[in-house]
Amino acid sequence: MSKPTSTFLISVRPTWASAFFLDRDPKTIELRKGKFGASLKPGDNIAIYATMPVAELLGIVRVLKRELLSIDRLWQTSEQGRLARVTRQQFDAYYCNQELGIGVWVEAAQLLPRPIALSKLRQNWGDRWQPPQQIVQLSHKQMAAVGIPH
Repeated sequence: MSKPTSTFLISVRPTWASAFFLDRDPKTIELRKGKFGASLKPGDNIAIYATMPVAELLGIVRVLKRELLSIDRLWQTSEQGRLARVTRQQFDAYYCNQELGIGVWVEAAQLLPRPIALSKLRQNWGDRWQPPQQIVQLSHKQMAAVGIPH
């Protein structure tokens, strides 16, 4: 019997959000700081929400692993940013004054049949619902309400 998995939701800038779902050379590492995703485990799912001006939930990726690494090591393991689809300049600017960074390796990206707009998420999850600054776990009820597979 397999371990139960969880589904989390993260907000990602549109350029990087859509990069998870490219047919060729998709983004396979999400780079973050701090204690991001401390409860993520292999097999969990992450729903990718593209921030403004897109403001839509695009699809789901599956977590392979989450690692806290030195900035240099993270740059190396991301194949010099290629797997995260970032330039050295973007990487250095993001991790400025940081000693450690978090890499979340993902696979099996699946676009939703139709993106789910922020207005529809609010219709189903409450008008005051806000996309997360960091990461939030979704309940089965939330996923069912908007048709996210679970």
